[in-house]
Amino acid sequence: MATLIVPGVRVEARFDILPPLPSPAGIVGVVGIVDRPTADGSLVGVSKLAELREVLGPGTAVTMPEAVHALGNGASEVVVAPVLGGAAARLTLNNRDGAAAVLLRCRSAGDWANGHLAVEVRESTDAVGEPLRVTMRVLRDGVVVETHSDLRVAPGEADDLFGTVNRASGHLVALDPGIAGATAVGLDLTFDPNADPVEIPVKNGANKVLAVLVPAEGADPTGLRVVLTVPSSGIAIDVHQNGLQESFRGLSLDPDSEQYLPFVLATRSAYLRARSATTLTGGDALPAATAAPQPFADGTTPGVDAYVTAIDRLGDDTRIDLIVAAIEPTRTTAQVRQIHQALVAHAVAMSDQGAPRIAFGAVTAEEQKKVADVRDHASVARNRRFVLVSPAGAAGAVAGMVGRLNPQDAPTFKGVPLFGVAPAGYRESELNVLLGPTVNACVVADRRGRGVIVLKGIDTTGDQISVTRVADQAVRETKAIAENFIGSLNTESARVALKAQLVATFTRMERAGALVPSTDGTDPAFIADVYSTQQDFAQGIIRIDIAVRPVRAIDYVYATIRVKN
Repeated sequence: MATLIVPGVRVEARFDILPPLPSPAGIVGVVGIVDRPTADGSLVGVSKLAELREVLGPGTAVTMPEAVHALGNGASEVVVAPVLGGAAARLTLNNRDGAAAVLLRCRSAGDWANGHLAVEVRESTDAVGEPLRVTMRVLRDGVVVETHSDLRVAPGEADDLFGTVNRASGHLVALDPGIAGATAVGLDLTFDPNADPVEIPVKNGANKVLAVLVPAEGADPTGLRVVLTVPSSGIAIDVHQNGLQESFRGLSLDPDSEQYLPFVLATRSAYLRARSATTLTGGDALPAATAAPQPFADGTTPGVDAYVTAIDRLGDDTRIDLIVAAIEPTRTTAQVRQIHQALVAHAVAMSDQGAPRIAFGAVTAEEQKKVADVRDHASVARNRRFVLVSPAGAAGAVAGMVGRLNPQDAPTFKGVPLFGVAPAGYRESELNVLLGPTVNACVVADRRGRGVIVLKGIDTTGDQISVTRVADQAVRETKAIAENFIGSLNTESARVALKAQLVATFTRMERAGALVPSTDGTDPAFIADVYSTQQDFAQGIIRIDIAVRPVRAIDYVYATIRVKN
């Protein structure tokens, strides 16, 4: 503070350190294969299923059901770490002459579709037997998941085969094999007053056409000029009419891209429209009827190391308190266990950094059949920060349900919608092993009179999930409060203020029922002390000692009834 020279008064205001807002809970981090990953694999947060499909592509709901289930069960937010790598499975459908008519490509990479996803084609013909329309059914493991009826090849029409599949399918996109992957040629043209369509030719494509441009309905074609260039960043279009009116950059002719040229122009341009082109016409453009469902093939999946990399990225968001991996069902048991071990290692490491989290993983379909396999899985990932869920595929649903609860509320005997996943069907003797002191699995089963519930909300060490969540909440609150005091003076008033904020926070947790005194009332719900020795003072250190007693849920009730005469 500057010293006054001329006599007068100078007043300085000093503000107390404000307490931080309560730490959020119920944020689920999910790693898995997505439809439209970010280029560098950076995290993407979503809070609604529609947002998940819009931002990460409709195929994400297929390859990452755990994220869908978590949002459906009440998770406040899902933070997705995309697993990069791999290639999408494909299937080529031929016409009656044996020529390639339609190329179907899965939206998401991975081998999950190899031999598991198939397409069946049925056709309707005219009086002389020529094909008029086709109906395509998409099957996954023999179960119909999509039906696209009465389609024809008519670009721009509502029943166009390519347009319908690319718009409505969550599993795949349809491409013309003759121009799939082709590059456009740059154009600089002006529409004539009749608004005749303008073709975008294929580069070195022997008179093939990629797409057709037409003026938008209601737009005046007079003087309407389009400049199309093809830089390395994607197709660029500038629309001129009495000067530059619109500019679009980074457009793509891949129907699975959010920058798909016909879609962008249809939703954002007031002057221009585009429709896809085909290399075949009439009945030759339609795929022939199939005698049996035709399976997809040639999909390749990212390695386990790609999952580990994605798991590490979850550390960029310290708000996450629950994590789960969306693992392809085609993974081997050994690979699933490796990924679960990576989840455990990440959760432990983040706990040491003051951002604790609990990992959820499900047994595989094969492990679910044998209690011994479940026991082995629980053993290799045994940690108080890992919850092994049975049945297979239920990890996301359980994580979402836990995220919906207050940290002190136990998931035991709470209902869990499984969204089509069948609950575990273990016998009572098997449950005595799975819920016992050695295996400690979180089993979701159908209990008569209660519905589909979590039988016992425990981690693989046997401790209650809610106890760990309350302890994690105490860690997060303490770190958030203490960080605000970094850089302030190590005075008695500062230490008193720090202790006061800690006591206020733990008092709030006690009143919420998260912390409780001992059952005999002799020991308080928490103890907090803030101090600094003379050596600590010289080194700029303040020490905080805290003891908390998280509330525990009732797992068992023993009743004694005395029958009196």
